[in-house]
Amino acid sequence: MKLGELVTEYVEFKQSLGMSFESNAVLLRAFHSFEGDVDVQEIKSESVLAYLYGKGSVTSYWHEKFRALTGLYRYAIARRYVTHSPLPATTPKHPAPYVAYIYTPKELNLLLEAADTLEETRCHMDGLSFRTLLLLLFNTGLRISEALSLTMVDVSLSEDLIIIRDSKFGKSRLVPIDHRLGVVLQKYAEMKHAANNSQNQHSAFFVKRNGLPPTLRCVETTFRRLCNLCGIRREDGARYQPRLHDIRHAFAVNRLLDWYKNGYDVQRLLPHLSTYLGHLDISSTQHYLKMIPELLHEAGNLFERYALSEATHVK
Repeated sequence: MKLGELVTEYVEFKQSLGMSFESNAVLLRAFHSFEGDVDVQEIKSESVLAYLYGKGSVTSYWHEKFRALTGLYRYAIARRYVTHSPLPATTPKHPAPYVAYIYTPKELNLLLEAADTLEETRCHMDGLSFRTLLLLLFNTGLRISEALSLTMVDVSLSEDLIIIRDSKFGKSRLVPIDHRLGVVLQKYAEMKHAANNSQNQHSAFFVKRNGLPPTLRCVETTFRRLCNLCGIRREDGARYQPRLHDIRHAFAVNRLLDWYKNGYDVQRLLPHLSTYLGHLDISSTQHYLKMIPELLHEAGNLFERYALSEATHVK
C-alpha cells in the first residue's frame, strides 16, 4: 500500500467516527509530502526521525507529530498493511511549556499607533485593516485563524454579534462584542468593501486593497514588523519572541484579573469565559489562572477577604 492511500484511508476512518481530526490530518499529509508516495513497508526509521526532528530541536510539535504517526501505524499494523512501526521506541523529554507573553495596555496602545503608519506591500497589510484586526483581537480574544475566516455575513453589526463557524475543534459559537467595537467594524466594512465593490455576503470581512483576504503569513509578518517598530521583545530567555497568538492569552488573563479586582466569583464565571473563547473544556481556561503573578496575588487577596469574613461570621 502506498503512503498516500494509507493516510487518506486512516483520516477518513477517524472522521467517520465523528472526529474532526483536522490537526492530525495536516500532520499526516505533511509526513506524506516529506516521504513521498512510497510503499509503507519501505519507510525507514531514519527518515521518520528526520521528519520528527525537522529543524533539529525537540518542541511540543515533535510530540504532536509523534502522536499522529503512532495512531497511523497502530491502524496500519492492525490491518496488516505493515508488520512493524518505524517509530522510535523511546521519546525525548517534553520541553518546558511555552509561557505566553502578556502584553501590557501600554504595549497594546503602541501597536495600535504603529499600525496607523503601515503601508500595504506584498507581505504587509495596510494600516486600516491591521488596526481594525488588532482591535478585534484585543477585545474578543479570537484566534487569528477565526478572525481571518470571518465573512461579511458572520459579522452581525446590528446585533453586536460575531459568528465563529467550525473553529479549532469543529464547533461554532456566537461572540458578543462591545457596541463601540461594532461601530469600528461597521466603518471598516463600509470603507473597505465600498472601495472594492465587494458586497457579497460570503466575501471575506478582512481584505487587502486588492479585495483579497490576507494570508496568515502576511498577518504574522506584519505583526512582527510592528513589534520591532515598538521595541516589544522578550528578555527572559523564552524560545519565542511575542507572538500574535499571545494577544488571545492577554485577553483571557486581563479578563480574569478584572474579575478578581472587582470581587467577582471567578470560579463561577470561568465556564462562561471558556465558552466565549471556544475552549474544548474548562481545563484549558483554568490554565490562565496561574499565568502571571498579579493574578495569583489578586486571587490570594480575594481568598484572604473571604477567610476574614468567615472568621468574623463564626465569632
